[in-house]
Amino acid sequence: MTRSRGFVAAACLALATGALAERALAQADLETVRQRVGWYDLQERLAGAPMPDGSGIGALQAEAPEGTNLWAPDLADTTRYGGKTFNIPFGTPSTSNHANTVALEFYSNNGSIAPGIDDVWLYEANSFLINYLRLGQASSVGPVTPPDPAIRVQNHSWIGQFNNGNDNLALRRMDYMTLRDNILVVNGTNNGGEARHLFAHGYNTLTVGGDAGSHTSTDVSGSIDGPGRMKPWIVAPGDLTSFTTPIVGAVGAMLYETAQTDPILADDIAAERVQVMQSVLLAGATRSEDWSNGPVESGADRGRTTRPLDDVFGAGLVNVDRSHRILTGYRQLGTTDLATAPQIAGSGWDWPRVLSGTSRWWRFTVENPLDELSVALVWHRVPSSTFGSFTLMDLDLELVRIVDGSPQSLVGADGIWASGNVLSASTLDNVELLSLGGLEPGEYALKVTRQGSGQTTFAGLAWLMVEGEPVYAAGDLNRDGLVDGQDLSQLLGAWGTDDPVADIVVDGIVDGADLSRLLGDWG
Repeated sequence: MTRSRGFVAAACLALATGALAERALAQADLETVRQRVGWYDLQERLAGAPMPDGSGIGALQAEAPEGTNLWAPDLADTTRYGGKTFNIPFGTPSTSNHANTVALEFYSNNGSIAPGIDDVWLYEANSFLINYLRLGQASSVGPVTPPDPAIRVQNHSWIGQFNNGNDNLALRRMDYMTLRDNILVVNGTNNGGEARHLFAHGYNTLTVGGDAGSHTSTDVSGSIDGPGRMKPWIVAPGDLTSFTTPIVGAVGAMLYETAQTDPILADDIAAERVQVMQSVLLAGATRSEDWSNGPVESGADRGRTTRPLDDVFGAGLVNVDRSHRILTGYRQLGTTDLATAPQIAGSGWDWPRVLSGTSRWWRFTVENPLDELSVALVWHRVPSSTFGSFTLMDLDLELVRIVDGSPQSLVGADGIWASGNVLSASTLDNVELLSLGGLEPGEYALKVTRQGSGQTTFAGLAWLMVEGEPVYAAGDLNRDGLVDGQDLSQLLGAWGTDDPVADIVVDGIVDGADLSRLLGDWG
């Protein structure tokens, strides 16, 4: 650990001291990450089209020193970092095992899912606070503008604290920078034990845990702005958050590249907004069977939650394929009136501005039962330009059913969805999440409602619908959704045979028993 201006910075390895063992570079590690985060699923879905790999995206890596000036990856390693440009504005660092392993997962040529990242800026953690956020300078002096406009992702695999008012000042400066510059900041929470302050507790940063679940997952503490908020927001494969965090950063770089190279996205200024990127990542995350954001399971409040994330795993495990599907579903504009709301597709996003006392609507139709509906809403706090205060909207996210053209609340309903929540209404968090399974066919709408005051800003909304297998009547032999003369003709044509399609009752022969079953399903 190092001390500077009363600050303590440490690599986020469970408060470890001394040298940190570097994870061995092995192809199996990369293959496992690719499999777990949906990289191969994306490759298969793109069917030979170029895979995004972070090309054209700049990255910033901030590191706590392991010793005197030990805070950089091995810049002489041409196998890992050949072809990359390293920019070091302050200091002359030497190699750190910790920094090397973070870089391995983040942007290396042979260990990252985003090896196309070739423009890297390196900062020592204390220097980042002093020289980038300009903490300690006059309140009229804000964070520096990005040293390179290509920078879209910052990785902070370290923890630290002042234990005084500088904690909130640092957080406000970081949140101000994130909102102003549209930079995705990924930061690791601590690996168990004491919950450390700073960026893991930010409003506008994306806090990352590990899918092993051993990280600190306590709510934001009482000494920090917004106590009680849930952290982390997402997890990645592994147990040490120093090395799960850059995996999320690499996924973010792949999505930013997609936003810059897809012709439709490249023409939409909203596609690179950080609130959109965060919502796309959260909505695309995969969730295990024991994942839960604690919805009420029965009674008048069935389907309601006020804690939008899982206590340990946040929105779930980052998944580049699902998030890519959402991003390339493109922007679909909501409206302030349900009657004029658009019919949205099964994946997509929006960047709505919700005025006080109003709602926004997005309609959709479910024709076959949905195995999964995942919707994420993210908005940012707005620190004042002098960092002495901030404002924050309060938004709720709800799924409603449309009956005779009017919205009908699903809270407390039975039989329409099998599990999960239909209303996410935290009064503390600046994220809301709907995650439900077994949604029945019908007409529905997503509703975002603004509660209270606070400076109006934009939010990121992203959704993904996963259909289950269609359910057909037994007599619907041609699977066109209707039992009619075409099915009868097909059955009669197979009469007396063992045709497996026409043998509805599965007794080895197409006969009167099958005809009776078909006529029972008629229409």
